[in-house]
Amino acid sequence: MHRRRSRIASRPVAGEDSTTCRLNMTATAEHIAALPSHFLRHWPARSVGFRQMQQTYDSLAGWGRTRFQVVDGKLYYPNLQHNTFGCVLRRTPILAWALLQTLDRHAVADVDIPMNCRDKPGTPLSQRLARGAETPPLAFSYTTSSSYADIPLPDYTYWGLPYADMAPWERWLASTVHEELGAATAQAPPLSGPEAVSSHTRSSGHNNGSPLGGKVDQMIWVGSPTNPLREAFQKCAASAFGPRLVHRMPNKEQMHTLAWRCPPGKGAMIAGAWREPCTTTPEGWTPLQEQCKYRYILHLPGISDWLEHFKHQLACGSVNIFIGRRPRSGKQASADFVQPPASFEHFDFTGPLLREGETFLFVPATAATVCDRLQAAITKLEGVPRRAECIARRGQQLAASFDMPRVYAYMAAVLNEASMRQKLDVAKRVMAKEGSRLVTKANFFSFVPPAKRPWIEKVFVPWHAAAFNATPLLPPHGAETASGLFH
Repeated sequence: MHRRRSRIASRPVAGEDSTTCRLNMTATAEHIAALPSHFLRHWPARSVGFRQMQQTYDSLAGWGRTRFQVVDGKLYYPNLQHNTFGCVLRRTPILAWALLQTLDRHAVADVDIPMNCRDKPGTPLSQRLARGAETPPLAFSYTTSSSYADIPLPDYTYWGLPYADMAPWERWLASTVHEELGAATAQAPPLSGPEAVSSHTRSSGHNNGSPLGGKVDQMIWVGSPTNPLREAFQKCAASAFGPRLVHRMPNKEQMHTLAWRCPPGKGAMIAGAWREPCTTTPEGWTPLQEQCKYRYILHLPGISDWLEHFKHQLACGSVNIFIGRRPRSGKQASADFVQPPASFEHFDFTGPLLREGETFLFVPATAATVCDRLQAAITKLEGVPRRAECIARRGQQLAASFDMPRVYAYMAAVLNEASMRQKLDVAKRVMAKEGSRLVTKANFFSFVPPAKRPWIEKVFVPWHAAAFNATPLLPPHGAETASGLFH
């Protein structure tokens, strides 16, 4: 069962219709449906027991982990010690909310969910927790890799990123994706169940995803010189591209303050001290909406080559250009399995559907060649204008294909696949051992610690107002350092 083959992996995701530049949406939907079993391919059915799951959670980095269980269709959160540090920013409560929303929409079998909530995957395929173990730990993450076993869940930005004022994904699609793309997406069947493709994939109001010909004929890069490739690009770009390149470099200290210290609204008590709201946006701050105005959006990898907002930029309808070294190939599945993307070392659950030259442009480069390689790639692309238009439109269509009904369906499917790999009593035994509490919409806020509440109450709740109608703003069931809160 765990070696189930995907018969469609060799089929191209993108069509070559130069008239419409449309993705093959039927093949795209089939690829999405194949993802859960692909990510769980390392574990035989009912092979993972209670002891291994306890060891798995212990093996995750203490400063970037959390855990949930689903039992009898309900969500539970363990009495995790505060000194595990939990997840950065507001990732734990957002994940809890995402799981609650998934359970509202789909049936999920009993499953233990140990979560690595850092940007990078944390479980190498070669890792074994006990002598003689045949499989790696079964842990979830936001990203994975061809050489890592992490099972990717949709990242927090699908539900919004409060400190960056990044609205939920369905709103972003509504503001970027053309009405004609919404119609094309509607032709694809959902991952499972009767849900139709979200109406949010159709544009309404201001449209940031204008056709390529209507965009500013410049390229934009938002980033800081944090590694040799970025440093080299910053040095050579001005002479190589002149005013055609727009470079924005956000002030790192101000960004840190915005993310961690400045509460939204009129200020708030955080960790026993009054914090004033940020009065200005960081220098060099460039909202995603503004990046959508440009013909080319450049990406140079930083600490990780995964960007949680790459999907947002694909939805812009610009040509997204990823510049960097091609990663070393890790352990590959056989040719008829869903394959990891060739251009990225780390990728999220949508990664296997990214095709360079079809939905984005990849420019292999080193610090010594970065500007020359980019210049040559753009010159070649502009020699065939129709190709640039097709890359931009297919990237936008791919982003639109991951609307929220399909995101929730994927979450349910991958959790059910994990459930089938765990022994039948694992989730219940973990719940009992760890003193897990029931989490519902009605008591959700009793788990949100004081330091995280300003962002959740003043930004996240208004974004999801309809869903929060039956969710009272209860006080936390303990002080900031209490165990069992969404740290």
